Amino acid sequence: PLLSNIPAGAVFFAVKDATKSALKNSHTGLPKWALTSAAVAMALPPYWLIRNPSEVVKTRIQVRADGYYEGMSTIDAFQLALAQADGNSTTSGISELYQGYSENVLYGFPADIIKFVVYDYLSGGKGKSSVSPGEGAVYGALSTGVAQLVTTPLDVLRNRIMAVSKEEQDGDNKLSYVDRLAKIAKEEGVGELFAGSTPRVAKAMLSGAIQFATYEETKQKIGQLFIKK
Repeated sequence: PLLSNIPAGAVFFAVKDATKSALKNSHTGLPKWALTSAAVAMALPPYWLIRNPSEVVKTRIQVRADGYYEGMSTIDAFQLALAQADGNSTTSGISELYQGYSENVLYGFPADIIKFVVYDYLSGGKGKSSVSPGEGAVYGALSTGVAQLVTTPLDVLRNRIMAVSKEEQDGDNKLSYVDRLAKIAKEEGVGELFAGSTPRVAKAMLSGAIQFATYEETKQKIGQLFIKK
């Protein structure tokens, strides 16, 4: 997953920042939260295009899906996912690795919107260059934790979808996103939609602190290079 997360993250921030900058320069008059929302919406599809395959195999290994086991190599996991495809065509194999792609994008949109909007609010609307890496770590941890807690039901659903192959989906793959959430709440209880929220939020706060501290540090270093030139 790390091999895909790094380039996926780089693409996400590159597209998000470029889109936000372009919208600002076009003088659309949109409020800051709207600019952030539009930028995130543009960045999510390419982000998950890169990350989705590794997320599928990671999830299946974690839940010990049929044929997957602890300690399984990434290559073996990918080969098994391709072998589970409905049919032997390349298209079927790729489709299996992109199981849950739309759900990942739908989950990512509110999660990232909340994260970046809360981050902007906590930073007091300062320019990015005025936010120190230490401040970025604190604001990033809080904003990411809030975002992940609120979107836990979406995360529960997307992981369930990725955990099994298309052939094992039964009739659930014909249900809408909202219908699937309602089915879980009705059959298993609303609490099940927030299963694992505590460790999830704790992990998110740590990753958020690292992500935003690194992001602010990198932006400041790059800005200094341009100033020197």
